[in-house]
Amino acid sequence: MGLSTTTAELERLRRAHAKVARLVVDNAVYSPKFLRLEEEIADAEAMLSGDILARARAVARQSASP
Repeated sequence: MGLSTTTAELERLRRAHAKVARLVVDNAVYSPKFLRLEEEIADAEAMLSGDILARARAVARQSASP
């Protein structure tokens, strides 16, 4: 996810997260994708918040990801 985010993107991530959660219940092979979506949701929420520290952490986390 880029450094800018919208509420529509956040909702898309949440829907994907719910779908992948159902997949994980059936097959744990999807666990890494589930965890990645959780991180992306946290980053998106931080970017949409007014909390500058949370936004800075999200940017730092994104720049550290491969």
